[in-house]
Amino acid sequence: MSTSQILRLTRKLELTAEQEQDFLDAMQAGDRSRSALVITPKAPEGYLPPLPAEKTPRDWGHPSILALPAGEAEARPGSLPDYERGYYYPLDLSSVWETAPLAHLPFRPERCLDMCAAPGGKSILAQTRTAPQEHVSNEVHPKRLGILRHNLLRCGFTGVYTQRLRPDQWAELAPGCFDLILADAPCSGQSLLAKGIPNPGCFNPSVTGGNAKRQRGILLAALQCLAPGGYLLYTTCTYAPEENERNVLYLLKRCPDLRTAAVPELEPFRSALTQEACYRLMPFHGAGAGGFTCLLRREGEHAPLPPLPDELKAWPIHAMNRPTP
Repeated sequence: MSTSQILRLTRKLELTAEQEQDFLDAMQAGDRSRSALVITPKAPEGYLPPLPAEKTPRDWGHPSILALPAGEAEARPGSLPDYERGYYYPLDLSSVWETAPLAHLPFRPERCLDMCAAPGGKSILAQTRTAPQEHVSNEVHPKRLGILRHNLLRCGFTGVYTQRLRPDQWAELAPGCFDLILADAPCSGQSLLAKGIPNPGCFNPSVTGGNAKRQRGILLAALQCLAPGGYLLYTTCTYAPEENERNVLYLLKRCPDLRTAAVPELEPFRSALTQEACYRLMPFHGAGAGGFTCLLRREGEHAPLPPLPDELKAWPIHAMNRPTP
């Protein structure tokens, strides 16, 4: 990572001089991660974690999600017995921010698909925020699928189905079968640097461009599974416009019946790079390493969904006596 690479990115993001310096400091210091804990169904009633946790911001947080104070790196929530008991699921606070648009759905989802689900954080957040009647967590890589299933089971999210299909297979097998789809697409992961995690090459144009192309393929396949009146939440943990706003604009051009949905609580984070309802969390906002979120709605009347083929529900998370698919 070089200073010149970071500065080239900041110019694309249209940051102020002060924000530009703060962003550069964050990338070099690697100290902007901030943990959050999702209290799970496994936790006893009224449970409070053995950590100095506090409520998440009222405008985009949730009562069952707590934040650790900034600078609590030594807490290590994943090392405590209550983690193994499944009482909470730790993740970066920015992931909580990314799913804030789900609070604006005008209905309880009949069926949710998390297209790129491992290790499970976005599925757990969607379960916590929206409680869909049916939920399928998909992960194409076998090893990551095992981690996903373990996390869902450990935290008590039974009744969730898992699968390991490619996006194009979902498009073929489940057209119009979901009224909520999560696409936390694989990305260059530039925000890892703000957490102090090395990520060589993440600013390279070939890396960001290659990821953007892959993301567009995932998103187009996901949209074939989205019913009229349904919502797709697109999120990443990177800053590159190619992987964020430009992908949203690409979708809107390809799909005339698609609209971005404004999220009033996220207006302070609204991207300056487009007039569409796209939102950016940056390290200088104090809510984690950063990320991108955009809620898209397919026009049309929200109606009962077509049946989901039984073979796509063959791997419920509580069926742990069966082999992993």
